[in-house]
Amino acid sequence: MGERIRVIKRMEEPKEYKIEKDMKILQERLSDKKIAIEKGIDILDALEKAEALDAVHAAIVQRKVITGNIVTELNKEQYEGILDNIGNVLFMFGDLDLEEASVFVKKINNGMRVANRANSNNKTSVKDLLGALKDPEINSSITMLLNFLKGMSREE
Repeated sequence: MGERIRVIKRMEEPKEYKIEKDMKILQERLSDKKIAIEKGIDILDALEKAEALDAVHAAIVQRKVITGNIVTELNKEQYEGILDNIGNVLFMFGDLDLEEASVFVKKINNGMRVANRANSNNKTSVKDLLGALKDPEINSSITMLLNFLKGMSREE
């Protein structure tokens, strides 16, 4: 009779076989992610050309220190009101109809542009105001302002 088996030894793969197998897996993954890898290289190139790669690397390495400094700064009393209101402002923007607001903001910008070009030393009389109502642009703007004020007073 043969001798009893006391120790079972696992068969080990040769190192060359393991390296070859790992390389094949890596090649498949590289092939599958080719576009993402190329985009990543493009991002790194752009950061290098902008001379920002070192700054990004330093920020990643020092992220705990940077985060600590930001938190310390934001804990100051002067930022308390801002931080309390940030959430409310973000939710308010969610309720804002941006298309309607965009039209209104463009008109405000146009009005500011014209007002900045006008001579502010001139005095305006009541007669000038009444005469300005005949101007279609001014009349349209006043009508819009009155409708805006009327709309503000309504409860929905």
